Amino acid sequence: RRIPPRFSVPPMDYEIMPGGSVNISCQAVGVPMPYVKWMLGAEDLTPEDDMPIGRNVLELTDVRQSANYTCVAMSTLGVIETVAQITVK
Repeated sequence: RRIPPRFSVPPMDYEIMPGGSVNISCQAVGVPMPYVKWMLGAEDLTPEDDMPIGRNVLELTDVRQSANYTCVAMSTLGVIETVAQITVK
């Protein structure tokens, strides 16, 4: 049985202080298990040849500006994405 990807644990939005650090996690399931990567705009933050399956944690350090990070889950049955908002206060 084949199941398209879906987010089992979507990433949360965070508010952090300037220069702060945060780990944002994204988890997806499906059959086959989807690859999970992070993007910032059009920029891939996860190396193509090192894409984890099922779960990907993005470590952000010394964050100076607010940004939207996109978690992308992909398998042969589809591609889905969701956004985590990181707000610098």
